[in-house]
Amino acid sequence: MKPYLPDIPVIYFHSVGIRSNDWSRNFLTASIEDTDRFFRFLAGRYTSLHLKEYYDIRSGLSKGVTNPIVITFDDGYLDNWVYGFPLLKKYSLKATIFVSPEFVDGRDIVRGADSGPGFLSWREMREMKSSGLVDIQSHTLTHTKYFVSDRLTGFHHPGNDILYAAGNLFPERKPYHIGDKEFERLLPYGYPLFEEESAVTARRVTVSDDLINEIVTQLGKYDFSRYDFSEAFARISGIYEHYRNNNLIIVQREGEEEYSGRVRREINGSREIIERELGSKVEFLCWPHGDNNSFLHRKALEGGYLMTTIGQGAMVEDEIPSRIPERLGIDYSSFRGRVKARFKLKAFSGLFPYRQAVLFARSVKSAF
Repeated sequence: MKPYLPDIPVIYFHSVGIRSNDWSRNFLTASIEDTDRFFRFLAGRYTSLHLKEYYDIRSGLSKGVTNPIVITFDDGYLDNWVYGFPLLKKYSLKATIFVSPEFVDGRDIVRGADSGPGFLSWREMREMKSSGLVDIQSHTLTHTKYFVSDRLTGFHHPGNDILYAAGNLFPERKPYHIGDKEFERLLPYGYPLFEEESAVTARRVTVSDDLINEIVTQLGKYDFSRYDFSEAFARISGIYEHYRNNNLIIVQREGEEEYSGRVRREINGSREIIERELGSKVEFLCWPHGDNNSFLHRKALEGGYLMTTIGQGAMVEDEIPSRIPERLGIDYSSFRGRVKARFKLKAFSGLFPYRQAVLFARSVKSAF
């Protein structure tokens, strides 16, 4: 397939607000000032669309608009309500937020700027949705990763990001993990971590509890304040090699039928919960981590979705009408970033010569 660029830019954010030094993923946070500056730029030049409007234009079901653009937010962070939503209202911009029900704050609350970090509640989403500016769509059910092999990749240690490993064991803690000082201690230091993949593509494996306990015990006196993987591994290599040589590390592997059923829950379960809580149709799906394939895309269409993001998938010609193509990440924090963002917006709007320049650069890159 030839290099492909959409004619309508779709941009994405995650967190918008005040960057927290206590959050290991604070690189996802765009500042309020930069977002305000970018939205102000968009408001005078582009017409923002919800994804259904985008789909109808792409499908020829409705007429086009002047300089269309789609704004999306991934994950459903609380600051989308606290800081992002006021900016959308300020500039009368529409946006879509992709949420995973397992990360939704289950409390019936509406919070302000003094609440700290976290994830959206259903009530906050209803408030945004009632404005007509914000639409809520699916980011699958769990937005997690699972172990997929016996390849050891690390050991839990102070400051380590164990969202997925701990969240799989304690799913009720997931919506509150940001800023939770105790979340890191849900797993003991020394807990072995293995190769993992996104939940929707992973063939999940279960690692022996006996192996985990033996490794944690063996590393009980290790000084994790000076953690070094090679040094820690040397202390447990005998245990690990014994289990691996005797094929004892993995005690269960997910079969195709079990995998297929779990994927259906990821795709359909998310849609059903969001529709029940918010009373509106869910027809668009954003794949966490960008991981997906044609099999998953077809499953989503069979489940009632109109489009899914392309992410890291390999888009084929006949999928184009039902794919939300490459989305643009925006860095508006520097002059260079602003120039680059505006150039790409023009390219993704199909404007000459910006589109041709990007396509040429990509064709040259792919040739090497």
